[in-house]
Amino acid sequence: MPQSSETPIMSYSEHPLAQQTLDVLASLSYRDRNLTSYLESLANGVQRILGTDWAVVTLCWDNSERILASTVDMGIDPDDIYELHGTLTDKVVQTGCPLTVENFTQDTSHGQGPEGYRAYLGVPLRTPSGTTIGTICTFCQQSRQFSPELVQLAELFAERAATAIDNHQLWQQQQQFNKALENEVVKRTQELRATQSKLMTINAELEQRVAERTAELTQLNSQLQKSEERLRRIFNASNDAIFVIDMSSDRILEANPKAAQMLGYSRQELLETVRISNVHPHEMPQLMAFSQSVLATGQGWTDQLTCLTKSGTTLPAEISASTLEFAQRQCVVAIVRDISERKRLEAERKRAEQALAALAEVGELASMIVHEVRNPLTTVMMGLGALRHSQLSERDTRRLDLAASEAERLESLLNEILLYAKPQNLQTTPVNLTRLVTEVLTTLQAQPVATDRPLLFKDAAEAITIQGDADKLKQVLINLVSNACEAIEPGNAVTCYLETAPDQICLRIHNGGEPIPADVLPQLTKPFFTTKSSGTGLGLAIVKRIVEAHQGSLTIESAAATGTLTSVVFRIA
Repeated sequence: MPQSSETPIMSYSEHPLAQQTLDVLASLSYRDRNLTSYLESLANGVQRILGTDWAVVTLCWDNSERILASTVDMGIDPDDIYELHGTLTDKVVQTGCPLTVENFTQDTSHGQGPEGYRAYLGVPLRTPSGTTIGTICTFCQQSRQFSPELVQLAELFAERAATAIDNHQLWQQQQQFNKALENEVVKRTQELRATQSKLMTINAELEQRVAERTAELTQLNSQLQKSEERLRRIFNASNDAIFVIDMSSDRILEANPKAAQMLGYSRQELLETVRISNVHPHEMPQLMAFSQSVLATGQGWTDQLTCLTKSGTTLPAEISASTLEFAQRQCVVAIVRDISERKRLEAERKRAEQALAALAEVGELASMIVHEVRNPLTTVMMGLGALRHSQLSERDTRRLDLAASEAERLESLLNEILLYAKPQNLQTTPVNLTRLVTEVLTTLQAQPVATDRPLLFKDAAEAITIQGDADKLKQVLINLVSNACEAIEPGNAVTCYLETAPDQICLRIHNGGEPIPADVLPQLTKPFFTTKSSGTGLGLAIVKRIVEAHQGSLTIESAAATGTLTSVVFRIA
């Protein structure tokens, strides 16, 4: 690109601009989700850092663009859409690369620019997937060249803008999904109410039919009395509930003691007042279909029905049925088994599988995000390291130290996020917990965190062994003891001791520091919650996940009189 004779090449110092850029980026906040305000602050930062006359942030798609933020009041509707064809922005979007033009009024090969301006610098907004979604453009009223360093600074702002826009669009998609879900809930509620109304009508019709056949039931009960002794011997010997039912009259004709126990009724109530529709109030169509199939084929089996007990409890049931000639009519003999425990175990297994699948997805996403952030962070840290070899003023040296410290803290946070997000795949072996605690306390006593803070261990009477992952259990102990040390003043001690109970072992860690407020205790194991000025808030969250992966539990108690007591309970191998 030919140089202009109107304006000399920019001679700004690289390091002050870089520091100013870091200060501007560090001051930006998107926590209130106000995208417009965020992008306006970002555009003002670009204009100030690059020393230009106008900066805009645009959203581009299908040869169209919309201005999201501008440092100059353009007096336009923020929803106005402009055509990209033939513009400088179009060139940036098509190539996906930064573009600088010293004077676009003379050099029109890259496209047209706004009237009243000459120099142009534009960089694309790229999402983590590499898609260009817009640009940051800045203009000068006079001809001007832009150095590669200025282009790189503009690209830092573009990276922040692309991330904010991409996150905002994802958030809007989530809001739309939530609204659609709410509409679906309303729709389903209306359908359920309509179904309930139909069931009430069916129940009313069944009650009428029962009233019409009272005389017939009286005769049927007389016949049942003749075979009562025979049926009673059979029923009393069964560990499953047995019913003889007549679907045509909606009645239970006979039931054994196990049936009465399962439903919570007396035998007299089952035979005289309880109807089949009382036991299956919401499943009569399914029950009728099942009964008709049994009557047609002579037998049947299902585990898709439930029984409503007298107390209002719904029991999932497994029903094996066959036909029986009873009281001169074809009836159904149903052997019913309560499978609540089986269903509960199946539900827990499914929930566990779903939770593991969801956790794996979250872990994969977190790992991807961490790796995406870590790469540019490594570049930043290398750049900060290189600056240490430069001749800097005392003030710039302090700023460099602060930037390096923050970069290291960010790297530590990324490592902990990755550790928290990864599935807790345990490499379990028999672990001597007594020996493990002794080794960890010996190692920690020599660390700065335990300086002048004695680490005491009150061992159990015998060696305690649990089935677990030794490395991860060591991580748990190091984290909990370090936290206890940080909570006390020099001279005070941290005490660890093991307690045994039937089938379990409890590891307790006690310190006498300031009590933890009651409203803070429940939040300590939540991710990113911390009471430390430099903490990440993931230490105890990771500890909890490791403990729960070992089928254990973690509790924290704190009071002014007794101090803070952390307890980890494991099963004994």
